[in-house]
Amino acid sequence: MIWLVALFLYVCDAARLLAPRQMLLVEAGRGQLAATALRENPLTFLGRILAFAPLLRPHHGVFVATWGRAWMDREGLEAVIGALERIRASLLVPRILAGGGFILLFGLGPLLTLLLGPNAAVAFTALLLYPTVAATIGWLWWRRRRFALTVSHSVWLSIEILICPAFLPNLVRKLTVPHPIAADGAQVLAATAAEDVKAEALARLATRIEEAMEEASPESGEGEGLRAYLDGIRDAR
Repeated sequence: MIWLVALFLYVCDAARLLAPRQMLLVEAGRGQLAATALRENPLTFLGRILAFAPLLRPHHGVFVATWGRAWMDREGLEAVIGALERIRASLLVPRILAGGGFILLFGLGPLLTLLLGPNAAVAFTALLLYPTVAATIGWLWWRRRRFALTVSHSVWLSIEILICPAFLPNLVRKLTVPHPIAADGAQVLAATAAEDVKAEALARLATRIEEAMEEASPESGEGEGLRAYLDGIRDAR
């Protein structure tokens, strides 16, 4: 039962509430990104889109991006992508810590419960998990300036992980999500995603834009801006 509670807390912590014109850019390996929260019928809560970071890939970071912006020139886009790459290159240790926490909580813990019973499983898992938590907190304070973490943010993350180790597998996302992406999300996706991933994501985004155009007021001029943006998306595909 305790592992189900930990899983529930992990899933809740992996959830993100996005504005209607936001998307999650997810690491896809080899410098590539993919997009989520672009489904035709997304889950919504209080008028916002409910999206989840990849639950079975805790070592993959996510970034929040906005679509509908004017596209940057090539130099500006390369600067944004370069900044993302520098962040991603600094994530080796948190990837290991997050992956280790995931394996302990949702692999070793349930397995030991079957073999030894719940009490022994919890005790043995805690012996391994809390040193991992301590190492994580120490690393956060050592490297907090690299990730532009304020003292208050570092304190919050430390307390959060210490009180609820089920949040540890989301460590990588906790470090990447606060970093804003200055470029348009679709432009970043078009420049970094694999061809098949890009085509599918931009097609879904085009559908989202068409829906927004239908809802836009004719007097506002928003529809014309969305139409021009949609033309750019189609050209990128």
